[in-house]
Amino acid sequence: MTPTGSPLRDLASLTLWSVAEEIVFRGGIQTALSRCPSFLMHDGLRPRAWCGVSAANAVTSLLFCAAHLWSKPLPVALGLFPVSLLLGASLERSDRLAVPVALHTYFNLLLYAASWMLLS
Repeated sequence: MTPTGSPLRDLASLTLWSVAEEIVFRGGIQTALSRCPSFLMHDGLRPRAWCGVSAANAVTSLLFCAAHLWSKPLPVALGLFPVSLLLGASLERSDRLAVPVALHTYFNLLLYAASWMLLS
């Protein structure tokens, strides 16, 4: 997000979008996929995973990147893939949506601060 000149409004918007995206992607999509045994189970007992990344996290992360294509160039959207994998892993390890919400908010605030400094 490019600073608009109203830092309070920018920070509120960044926080709101971070929370909303995590509710949809990690709380909704990833959680639903992780409960879908026919698609995501390796042998009926263990979740399917590649290099320690669950199928639910990988699919959710691809959708997360695709959702950012409307407002970001392709290289930027693809660059969000590892970030999204980290957010998904934080949900899987903590089993608390607040963890990826906090990490996502922190990530967005760091990007905002960097863009603010570059424009100053």
